Amino acid sequence: MRGLQRSVAIVATFALVVALGACASGSQASKGAQQGATSGAVGGIVAGAVGGLLFGGNPLRGAVVGGVTGAAAGAAVGGMAGAQADKQAEQAAAAEEAKKKREAELAELKGRMGEQNYEAAALLARCEHSKAIKAAKKAYASAPNSAHRTYALFIEAAAAEESGQKELATPLYPQIVKEDPSRGTAEKARMDTLDAIMKLQKLRQESGLPAMCTST
Repeated sequence: MRGLQRSVAIVATFALVVALGACASGSQASKGAQQGATSGAVGGIVAGAVGGLLFGGNPLRGAVVGGVTGAAAGAAVGGMAGAQADKQAEQAAAAEEAKKKREAELAELKGRMGEQNYEAAALLARCEHSKAIKAAKKAYASAPNSAHRTYALFIEAAAAEESGQKELATPLYPQIVKEDPSRGTAEKARMDTLDAIMKLQKLRQESGLPAMCTST
């Protein structure tokens, strides 16, 4: 299974490199590809690290699979949006299909997390910790159920921990356990959050983004 995961990761990385390399450096196509890749990469990171924290399962493999339809497909679609010259029907159809698949997967994830929680998690993936904390608080306040409140608390805690605000994160873990007793103890909730942050940083790096945040 590990060998399969490594193979999928290599394919995802290769697909992203090919998609970006197909566009001339400095061209509008290249800029469009980079923007599309970043957007797709963020979706893959949210699905992998944050989704894994919230829903369980194998977050690393989930993010790698998300990377194929996220970062690589985003780069392909973004590159085509920037390139005006290449109008080949086959490439356009393939890019559109990849775009639809990515959008469907992200829509499913957003539906499960809640739109506001997804936006908060995306801010966390982009190292915008202060905004992520604010967005998570807003998501918590308007959450329709206990599950969405739990997700919001986890995202806020992860943003606080990664930005060095342990004093802000610490009171959140008992709240998480109160909302969802299946999470175990407050200490376990914190360990799960720290583990997710490590995965988050790894996935940023694998997606071509800086692993560590330089600002909050």
